[in-house]
Amino acid sequence: MVAKIPSSGKGLSQRSGSCGGLVAYLEKEVQGQWFGLDRADVPAAEVVAALDQNKRNLNRDADKYYQVVLAPSQAELRHIDSDPEKLRAYTRAAMEQYAANFGKGIEGRDLVYFAKVEHERTTNHQDRAVQVGDVAKGQTKAGPQTHIHVIVSRTENLARYNERKRAGELERKNPYHLSPLTNHKNTQRGVVTGGFERKQYSERVEQAFDQAFAYERPLTETFRYAHTMQHGSPEECAALRVQAIQEQRQAVQQVAPEQQAAAQQLAPEQRPPLAVAAPAQAVQELSPAQQPAVPEPPAPEQRRVRGPRL
Repeated sequence: MVAKIPSSGKGLSQRSGSCGGLVAYLEKEVQGQWFGLDRADVPAAEVVAALDQNKRNLNRDADKYYQVVLAPSQAELRHIDSDPEKLRAYTRAAMEQYAANFGKGIEGRDLVYFAKVEHERTTNHQDRAVQVGDVAKGQTKAGPQTHIHVIVSRTENLARYNERKRAGELERKNPYHLSPLTNHKNTQRGVVTGGFERKQYSERVEQAFDQAFAYERPLTETFRYAHTMQHGSPEECAALRVQAIQEQRQAVQQVAPEQQAAAQQLAPEQRPPLAVAAPAQAVQELSPAQQPAVPEPPAPEQRRVRGPRL
């Protein structure tokens, strides 16, 4: 699982203005089919209006919205059969983690966000195959490529904020401004408190998928493994490699008895044939009566002897 919060890209150059450009770009594969916290099939125009109107006390040049990209691996997609309903449920769980990761005691319903599931991806300049010249830029990638784009407002959900203010649940004067690109991480002093730990968010999103769909994630598929291989010391990388090898061996050892037990439950005619290490060894382990008969070597060809000519 890859969870990205890009700071640049298509539709992101004007984050200080309307999100209309990004919404229009994400309409490229299929029109509509946006969904939010508790709604489905939201029209694109309504997505733009809801996000653009949810702002207060932000400078003209300040960011008004952000994008979150959730990209399950092909193994994860196979695990859930790329089920759109499961992907939507997972997106909502990921946005709950997004809200919690700010450390301000807010939930997913305190956000304004809309998401869309896409099924195709194309190569770009960041792909290794494009860099070495094996694949041209802009080609459709093979295999399952389903992923989710989320557009989320920087400002806390104003409708819910105002409702809670009227109910006396909140004492703070202004709604929160939530930036996942901030450099603050669990800050306790100063004007800005809280923050957003992007590494922690990636791990939380990964754990949310595993818990929701009972996915047994190998070490080599974890964010921790990928991050360590890229940024860790040689000692840390070596230690994780050893751990991954041990995990793979344990998995093989656990699978073998299960396969044998399953085979024993089959009828004799349905059981797979037992593999032998070598034919000669298998023959030697048989009793003399069970050993196959070895044909006698052919007799040497006898030459015909001709008598003397008369």
